[in-house]
This record gives sequence, C-alpha cells and structure tokens, in this order.
Amino acid sequence: MILPSPNSGKIPKISKDAFVAPTAIIIGDVTIEAGANIWYGAVLRGDICSIYVGKNTSIQDNAVLHSDYDTECWVGENIIVGHKATVHGPCKVGNNCMIGIDSVVLQGTTVGEGTIVAAGAVARKEIPSLSLVAGVPAKKIRDLAPDFPETARKDALHYVETGRKYIELGYNHPGIEKYWFDA
Repeated sequence: MILPSPNSGKIPKISKDAFVAPTAIIIGDVTIEAGANIWYGAVLRGDICSIYVGKNTSIQDNAVLHSDYDTECWVGENIIVGHKATVHGPCKVGNNCMIGIDSVVLQGTTVGEGTIVAAGAVARKEIPSLSLVAGVPAKKIRDLAPDFPETARKDALHYVETGRKYIELGYNHPGIEKYWFDA
C-alpha cells in the first residue's frame, strides 16, 4: 500500500526507476531514488517524519524504516538493509553500507560510509566509516579494507538488476505511477 500521510498529507515520491513490491507499505514523506528496491513486507512509515532512500539501495523483506516526530531517517546510496532490519531515526546511514539481517540502527545514530552493521547488532551513536560492528550494543570488531565500499556498491547493484526484472514482468506495486517523479 502506498498512502499519503494522514498527519501532514505529504505523499511519497518514488523514482520511475525504483521497484516497490506489492506488499510493501510506503506512507507519507518518503523519497525513493532511482534503482532503489523495496521488497515484500517492508514498511517505510513517513507519517510523522521524513524518510530518504538513496539510489540503488535495497530495503529487504520485512525491514522497517521510521523516525521520531519531525525528524529524518536518511539511508544513502548503494546500501543493503537486510531482512527484518529496523532503521529508526533520526539517523543517517552513509553510502555503500550493509545493514545486517535482523539488526537495529537506533535513533541518534550515524553509520559511517562503507560500514557493515552485522546481523542482529544494535547500532547506536557514531559508527565509524569502514568498520565492521557487531553485538548488543554494537562495538567495532575491525576495520574494513579501503575497497569495501566498491564491494558494497556491486552487491547493491545485484538487487537493482533483480528489481528491474520484477518491473519488466509487471510486478511493481499497483498504482505506483501516481507517486512517480522524474529524477
């Protein structure tokens, strides 16, 4: 379902080049850029906040993005937000990151570019760029190689390609056209 916010009346803005699965829920002040793909059961609830999903970012099945009243949940480019992950703002996830399956990015968190938040981790506060963090609360396990952002970008592009196949087969969210914008 794609709906305007019942609070502000703001409507989602979705690139014509994005895939949104029919069972995803997109509400309110949500911007989804080109190449992004929002999978089955994902919830992006911008009814009281603003949500931004950057180019080529994959929001996997049953993930949830939301934020506190009048704040922003910002997820950059070339990111994979794993199955059942929660990203709750106000927060910012830098480009070329992987947010692991069933992990949580808590409000007030900044995840640096090229970082992995491991499966099941609970990230809070400042997470440095090019880091692998794990645990509850998440702690830095090690530095990542300088070329990791390129690896993350390539991994994200696999989902972009899969989303395009779904679009070509007519599997995009019914009624999505009225929320399209030209980037």
